[in-house]
Amino acid sequence: MDDHDSADADTFPEPRPALITRSRLWRGFGPLLWRRPFPGRGDQAALARRLVRLLLDDTDRADDAEWITAEFVSNALLHTRSGQPGGHFVVEVQRGMRSARITVYDLGGNGVPVFDRGQRDGGLRESGRGLCGVAELADKTGAHGDPVVGHAVWARLALRPQDAPRSA
Repeated sequence: MDDHDSADADTFPEPRPALITRSRLWRGFGPLLWRRPFPGRGDQAALARRLVRLLLDDTDRADDAEWITAEFVSNALLHTRSGQPGGHFVVEVQRGMRSARITVYDLGGNGVPVFDRGQRDGGLRESGRGLCGVAELADKTGAHGDPVVGHAVWARLALRPQDAPRSA
């Protein structure tokens, strides 16, 4: 057995999202909560997307949830210590009757995630617009934490059209 096949190859510390944000069941989400750590490697992004899709596959928002997860995981791997050797990220899904919340916890690093619905560059950039797309798909978005401790980046999705917030 080589080092790549050993059980220790994918070990990483127990995820501690409470260091970033107090994890609690949010009003309207109900008691369903799933949380899974992943090694900070690109090949884990597909597994994270599939997990979220599986948990929301019986809703009309499974495609949106999968895309949001892909964006959050990609950012964690590219812009934080989660993507460095020995890094990891955590995916969390809270689900209730009316809404679901997808959160990705990273290890911190450069910058702070920003959701900006406005296209300041006229839409000409080829990268850096993913969180804008997340903000357009989600009912509410946010980020907690900092570059030192890590970030919890989240998006809330209404699972039924009648539960989506009405625009003013």
